[in-house]
Amino acid sequence: MLLSARTVKYIDALNREGDRFDYGKWLKMVREEEGQARHVAAVPSSDEAVVSGLINPVNMRGNEDAQKRLTLRPITKVASVPSALFRANDEIKCQTPKARLRRRFVKVSDAWKQFQASRARDAVYPYLAAVAAIVEHYKVRQKTKKLLRHAFKLSGLPFDENADLFTAIIRCTCDRSLDSKTASKWARALRYVAYCKVPQARLKGFMKQAGGVNACADRYARYYGRGSR
Repeated sequence: MLLSARTVKYIDALNREGDRFDYGKWLKMVREEEGQARHVAAVPSSDEAVVSGLINPVNMRGNEDAQKRLTLRPITKVASVPSALFRANDEIKCQTPKARLRRRFVKVSDAWKQFQASRARDAVYPYLAAVAAIVEHYKVRQKTKKLLRHAFKLSGLPFDENADLFTAIIRCTCDRSLDSKTASKWARALRYVAYCKVPQARLKGFMKQAGGVNACADRYARYYGRGSR
């Protein structure tokens, strides 16, 4: 089966960036590139407009000097990379793996605080997306044990290498204000998403299309079993 152009770019960026890979920034940049490509393809170049609208072949007959002056040369456009992106990459390079891991946990904890401060009906989805993102990041790099160990360290609980990673991340980022039943339900829903969602799909859209958080948790229990990891 042939991979899509975006998937090929995703794999290439993941291999190139390693631990520095940021899926959100990468997706935003790819979408901007694709939008620019569609815009360039739809709008005729200024050179083509000059040739079709202003040059009269009859008047140009015998005037070789004028023809040379109006000879069109291909213009190579170089995409500029925002300086802010360079600064962000330089900052990430300067950080140690432990510092990057702590920064990712802080990002998930901030998403939890925003969820707690919001009364919006779908406010939980950005938090669940943050949990899914950190797990996916270390799963791709085969460093889930490192992530799990750090989660237990933050929660102050004895390390359990057989614990569910989603549950551990939720418990160590929810300020101990979430009951175990809800944490387990959210973890099952995220495991279902991890099994079924394609990389390009957004977590919120996927879960809502499946019926919501409760429906995803029920589907995981039904199709994969509560003991699956």
